[in-house]
Amino acid sequence: MKKTKTVGGASSSRPAAKTTTNQTQAAKPNGRKEHVCTTSKPLPGAGVKQRPPLKSRISFSQANKTAKPLGAASSIKSSASSKVATTPASGNLVKTEKKNSNLEADKLYAQIKQNLEVKKNAARLQSMGFKGNFKQSESSNHFVLLGDVTKPLPKTSKIVRLFTSSTFTDTMLERNMLLEKTFPQIKLFCQTRGYEFQVVDMRWGVRDESTDDHMGTELCLKELIQCRDISTGPIFVTLLSHKYGYCALPREIQATEFEKLLKSVKDKDKLALLKKWFIKDDNSVPAMYVLQSISTIFPEFLSSEAEKRLEAKKKWWEDNDAMQEALYSAAKKALGDTEAEKYVISVTEKEVKQGLLDIKDANKHCLWFQRTLRGIDKAEPSRLVSRYTECLGSEEKLKKVKMLMSDLKEKKIPKVLPAENICTYAIDWTGKGIDPENSQHKEYLEKMTTDFKMQVCRLIEKGIQEREEESVSTNNVLFEECLQHLRFAHEKSKNFHGREAVLKKTEAYLSKGNTLPLIIHGVSGSGKTSIMAKTAMMTASKTSNAVVIIRFLGTTPRSSDIISLLRSICNQIKTVYGDTSVTSEDPKELVEEFQRCLQELPKPDKELVLLLDSMDQLDPSHQGRQLGWMPASLSEHVKFIVSTLEEEKYECFPALKFLYPDQSNYIAVEKLPEVDVKNIIGSWFKEKHRTLTDYQMDLLMRSFDQCPLPLNLKLSFDEACRWTSFAAQDSTRLQTTIRASINRLFFRLERQHGELFVSRTLGYITAAKSGLSEGELEDILACDDDVLNDVYTYWTPPLRRLPPLLLLRLKADLNEYIVERGADGMTVMYWYHRQFIQAAMDRYCENAKILHEALADFFSGKWSNGIKKPYKDKSGKAFEEDRLVAAQPLMFGSTFNVRKLNNLPYHRIKADQIEALKTECLYNFKFIFCKLLATSCSNVLSDFSLASEKTNDKQISIIRDTLQLSEHALIFDKMLLVPQLLDRLSEEKSVASFLSQMDDYPFSFLFPRHHMLAKPGGSLVFSLSGHTADIISVDMKQDGVTAVTCAKYPDNSIKFWDVKNGKLLKSIDSIAPRAVKMYFVCNDTIILAHFHNKIVGLKESGEILYTIPIPRERTLFCPVDKGRVAFLVFQDNTIEWYDAKTGKKTETIICPDGVRFGDTGVAVSSKTLVAATVEPREKFIVLDLISKQVSLYDVPYPEEVIRRHIIKSLAILPDERHVIFSIRFDNDIRFLDVSTMKEDRIIKGSKGDFTLGQFVLSPDGTELFYQVGQSVCTWNLKTEKLKMKYLHPCYVFGIASTDWKTMVTISNTPILRVWDITKKVTDKNKIKATGAVRGLVRMYDYGPTSSPRYLLGLAQLYMLDRRKKGEEEDFGVVAVDLLIGEVCKKGQLNEKPRLLEVLNDKEVIICSSDRKLRVFALDKMEITRSFQGKMFEHIPFTPYGYVELVVLKERGELVTVTKGRKHFKIYDIKSGKTKAIVKCPSEGNCRLKGLKACYDGSVVIAHSTADKFFLLDTVNSKFLGVVGEDDFKCQRIFEYVHLISSGNTALFSVNSTGENVWSMQLYRVREGKVGVKLTDNGYPESLQYEARFLAVPNVRNLEDWGFVTSYLDNVIRVWDATKGTILHRLGGHAMPVTIPLMKKGSKYFVTHCRRQENTLRVWDIKTMDCVAAYKMEGNENMVFEDCEDLKSFFSIRTDPVHYNHWSLKGLGCDTDLQSMPVIYTGKQHSEVDLSVPTPHPDDAMDPDDDPDEEDEFDED
Repeated sequence: MKKTKTVGGASSSRPAAKTTTNQTQAAKPNGRKEHVCTTSKPLPGAGVKQRPPLKSRISFSQANKTAKPLGAASSIKSSASSKVATTPASGNLVKTEKKNSNLEADKLYAQIKQNLEVKKNAARLQSMGFKGNFKQSESSNHFVLLGDVTKPLPKTSKIVRLFTSSTFTDTMLERNMLLEKTFPQIKLFCQTRGYEFQVVDMRWGVRDESTDDHMGTELCLKELIQCRDISTGPIFVTLLSHKYGYCALPREIQATEFEKLLKSVKDKDKLALLKKWFIKDDNSVPAMYVLQSISTIFPEFLSSEAEKRLEAKKKWWEDNDAMQEALYSAAKKALGDTEAEKYVISVTEKEVKQGLLDIKDANKHCLWFQRTLRGIDKAEPSRLVSRYTECLGSEEKLKKVKMLMSDLKEKKIPKVLPAENICTYAIDWTGKGIDPENSQHKEYLEKMTTDFKMQVCRLIEKGIQEREEESVSTNNVLFEECLQHLRFAHEKSKNFHGREAVLKKTEAYLSKGNTLPLIIHGVSGSGKTSIMAKTAMMTASKTSNAVVIIRFLGTTPRSSDIISLLRSICNQIKTVYGDTSVTSEDPKELVEEFQRCLQELPKPDKELVLLLDSMDQLDPSHQGRQLGWMPASLSEHVKFIVSTLEEEKYECFPALKFLYPDQSNYIAVEKLPEVDVKNIIGSWFKEKHRTLTDYQMDLLMRSFDQCPLPLNLKLSFDEACRWTSFAAQDSTRLQTTIRASINRLFFRLERQHGELFVSRTLGYITAAKSGLSEGELEDILACDDDVLNDVYTYWTPPLRRLPPLLLLRLKADLNEYIVERGADGMTVMYWYHRQFIQAAMDRYCENAKILHEALADFFSGKWSNGIKKPYKDKSGKAFEEDRLVAAQPLMFGSTFNVRKLNNLPYHRIKADQIEALKTECLYNFKFIFCKLLATSCSNVLSDFSLASEKTNDKQISIIRDTLQLSEHALIFDKMLLVPQLLDRLSEEKSVASFLSQMDDYPFSFLFPRHHMLAKPGGSLVFSLSGHTADIISVDMKQDGVTAVTCAKYPDNSIKFWDVKNGKLLKSIDSIAPRAVKMYFVCNDTIILAHFHNKIVGLKESGEILYTIPIPRERTLFCPVDKGRVAFLVFQDNTIEWYDAKTGKKTETIICPDGVRFGDTGVAVSSKTLVAATVEPREKFIVLDLISKQVSLYDVPYPEEVIRRHIIKSLAILPDERHVIFSIRFDNDIRFLDVSTMKEDRIIKGSKGDFTLGQFVLSPDGTELFYQVGQSVCTWNLKTEKLKMKYLHPCYVFGIASTDWKTMVTISNTPILRVWDITKKVTDKNKIKATGAVRGLVRMYDYGPTSSPRYLLGLAQLYMLDRRKKGEEEDFGVVAVDLLIGEVCKKGQLNEKPRLLEVLNDKEVIICSSDRKLRVFALDKMEITRSFQGKMFEHIPFTPYGYVELVVLKERGELVTVTKGRKHFKIYDIKSGKTKAIVKCPSEGNCRLKGLKACYDGSVVIAHSTADKFFLLDTVNSKFLGVVGEDDFKCQRIFEYVHLISSGNTALFSVNSTGENVWSMQLYRVREGKVGVKLTDNGYPESLQYEARFLAVPNVRNLEDWGFVTSYLDNVIRVWDATKGTILHRLGGHAMPVTIPLMKKGSKYFVTHCRRQENTLRVWDIKTMDCVAAYKMEGNENMVFEDCEDLKSFFSIRTDPVHYNHWSLKGLGCDTDLQSMPVIYTGKQHSEVDLSVPTPHPDDAMDPDDDPDEEDEFDED
């Protein structure tokens, strides 16, 4: 199909379709499924100068983050899926359930698509630096990113916190309706935007206990401040109507004022009343008169007997009214009318003042829903009327209230609040008050709640919009992370006092040059965190140009593990220093990036101070606590301070002492000096406006002396702050330990707030995986009927939820010890210190199962969406009620519900709810898929690992094993989940129902016909990834648990693995340059490693014990003796003996003449013997370790064997008498008796085992493991039978096993495979060699037929007898039926043809040794015709292979070159006659080689030995010209050339400088003109340099409009073939790729990375989106090509021959080979003698008169 012309300079040649959110969700007509795995980056429009999209290499991790949905999805049916059958009786029900399920699935997948689209667009905007750079340059100097703790901090928590204010009795119905209907809707509205919605209603649910201590008003106003500080959008809503509200007595009155008021009270009874209730507290500064709690005067106020409680309540209100009247009257006399008003203003007005009148921009944050009750002012005063307006009491009081109310409603509020923020309603007063049965009132209630939702959502939307528009940086993850740590530092430093000596040392470190970090260490609770916070404050205040980066490790998710921590720090450093490169997610690259950021970016005028507190809080994963990521030294412009606990179990402090042995950089946090303690206490009391009596102060000091830790001092101080000066001495007690102080605090809270309420509340917070938000905790408690029944002992509120005031009161009392931190994108509450965690765990989590059940039910949404929860009240009566709990779908809009995804499986496991765990999480595909996309594969696997500790459930185990095997693929691309699961599980019947959950999966994926991946449940238990290059050596400890590996350059790391649990234990990076081999020695305490030119002994910590230089890059060596306490080095003709502990040479053994050791070989040892190969490797020596005698054994070989033996394997039997060995090309196992040095036994090897590799013997010597090809085989040496085979996806290079239960293997990949060799290997669970074609050894030339079912080719046939003799096998022309994997047609040839080209479905062209082109018909199995004349003599090598001719099928022509290779020769295929000889200009001895044709065959280009290109017009049989260096004005043209479909444009690779710097340039073929160079001008200079100094990039043409190229920078570029401009940069590969051939009309192209990545990606040519990917387990040397149907692909590995057919599932391209046309039936085998002449009738008249070339062989 012809492409439209390009419009605009940089646009694509195809019209670009805009994608909106609505379009994303809507069904597209093409019905394509979507695969999201990479990023395509279109360039901005023409005419605008843009910065380049590509800042650095496009990391493969971007593949997991960005995507472009293609449209609506059709259904994918798994091959293992089971259909749901319905019986007639239940059919309708099943159909309804299925329909609802389908609707839910459709909604979820639509949300996932939207999420991926949002991420993709965000990534594109980020990559297109032109859009965000201005804001970035502005915000990079934001004080938060610079770490200035001294400035007021902005808010970032994504919370909408709404305070609702009104008097309670007159708005009860409105509040209940809001709570039941409106608030849940607003909550969902916020959740879909990634915000949490919280409502603060201090009136609802207030009971007597909550008013006892008179704290209600203070808490109200504190909560208002909290709402103002953290809420986005709306803050305050008032429902103020007619009732002015309750006026509370002040809880405290300053002593001087109260005493003045007392003098003005003339009534003796009232005076006595005031003196009884208000008592002077001299501990307050200034002194205060404190209102006593009600129960102090009237103990029955909290009585369990209703009558007594009511009587006490009545007495209190009588006293309260009398005291209010007395205070107001006295205040008017003593203070004046204005000052006296504070004694009569209602709580409601105080709320309105603080939440509305005094707030800035009230129009953005406040609303008033004003209800007018017409006629209420004329209603007869009554108790009912008093609920809606003040009408009872003294006239003077009522008059004052009316005046205050009028002033508030008519003047104050309208003055600051615009009309659009005021909703007014007028209804008639009735004798029933607000009556929901009244139609007018009912309409009002519905209207009011509807308006409430609309108005609040309006302010929310506006608030979110304004927040997002503030700045790019202040609205992103990095900014929020920095802010959380600054806020924590701010909190920890504001009350800091003392520690002057420590601060002086840190100040000295900061001011002087020091190239090592400063380490602050001490015991738990010693105050390290406060010191770090104060250091940050001090640094920010004393230096104006320093960047301060501080992290309190463990307080946020991104500071809890080393990967997240380093990424966060690197991003912050880069942002403030203007580095725009992308931070890697690969652990090894990340460490290097971190070190680079520290060394290169800080400057003299902008130094860097990095502070990391609580290193011991780092998660041990990725060896975070072992500190291999820390720099050995620092730049002079960097200061690095860390703090840690000293205990060895946390690993950090010992690691620091090893890394930095200089003790001058260590500061121990010791006991606080007494003078510091007094100063600290004095400062704290001053801050709190408190003091103590002498007795109380002495008690506080003695408490600290008994436990001299700052944490204990703080706990004791907080307790002492509560003491009044009149408190009895027996009530002022302090504890002597931190734990006792914490328990005392808990006891007080229980007594004050209720034991059950406190224990459950704190239990839930403690048991929660990462803390709980306020809203979550409220919902969880709303479902705890034990707590509610306890709270509702004397009173039942209108809704069965916990009254909010209770939780707020408890939180206020815990304020000092609860920290707000980020978790899963939400602000949660958790303990700030680990001592609190342990204390709460011991006290409240004894019966943790109940807590986890409740938490799990909440995160599952069990009681949400209107589902009523049953309960029994205290009398045992059963009820059920909606608890108005927040819904917990997997997604809120386009945002994943990460809280559910991370917490639900954890709590189901902890609650032992395995069936629910399976249904909701681990046997739920959608849950796993969502969690994988939202978090990581390691997080998903952690759920399965935790579950495995609780249950042996078969289905969980199978899916766990599958995910473990697939981990390396899912790290590469999360969208590979479905093909990985289907490939590995499709034959596992026990999980068929799990696979059926993928039936509605809407995203496309690539899937092979023959399974390529290992299956779970078999011997292979783990595929562990971590290295970045192929692993080259592996060894295991004797315990069979720990393995050590090293990899090829440039990995440079040594890694330690827990092979029992499949975990990376530790990585020592940048320590193993050019590693060769390594062993555990000295009873597994030392690693003996061979690097280029040296052997090194080192500890597991990375400490190098010794280094032994060697003269060559490699040498042969092996450990010896019991426990491997020594090792031998074999060099030249000597054996050097070394002590493995010290590295000292102890002895040198001179070998007999004729012995010379090579650089490589095999060396093994036992208790008394050593065997090692010598050069040439047809011999080996045996060394007796006791006598030191060396014996040489020369392996004899029979005369009929052509090839020399090469010894590949050696082992020594436990009998210490026999060495067993094998030789190359021989599958026998030979036994050498060392006493006689003669072979006394041979075990004939297994058929096909031609090259045996490393031998590993069982401890008893009865079983032998060895590697051969892609297998590890086990021989029983007693029975001489092959026991089992462990097949690999690639060649095995090394094996290790010590306990004979676990085996580890390495191959030509970065993956370490772990095998359970106690399991029986069956055909079901081993890696099957599917796709192998029996009877074929190697495929040389091949091509597809019109039916994807068949492949035609030239192959080497399998002939075992010949192979054993070293003779070549015969060759044959074959037709392979891919459906059954067998050769269906085979023409056995007596010689190997020079070439094979597929002509059509049944014919191929071959060229025999007589240089005759012939047509071989596979259906007839005979030569049917030949071509006129002969081919040229010699076959030149070209970059395309041995290309001698091109078949132009559409034209029915064949183009080759003449006999002398100087001219073009065109054949008519049908007749075989020469159609034309097209002469080329004669240029000496220039020969043509390597033909290339465009798709339509109209143009053919040939390269020549003179590095010039000759162009042929086949349509007109016309020579078009010669293209050479002069045309391009370059020094050399590379042999690669590519043509667009029409042949009008060619792409050449030219060298202009002669320094191996290549560029690509267009050439207009028919015009004979040189075009523009392909340039990517926006490319960063460093990568541009890399991209130019390379082997010429891989290129393919895209129809007639463009080219696609791949470079060494891993970026795939799409170019406009007309203008030479870049259209797209495509990321998604971590390594360079090849681009297989495409056919004309292809809709997709494939990129294939054969190196360590081992991946395929399929790209939509129209959209340039990656529509599918696949990751293989082995380094498959496969070739990919389009099938002729242009819908599917085939792959072939030519040696040995393996094939596969690949379908694009979900894109309408699912090709079923079973339904493809049958070309060949049955099997046919014949022999064809190519020596029989098959002349063409017109051979004599062949116009080819070009003389044969001279006897030469061009191999340029």
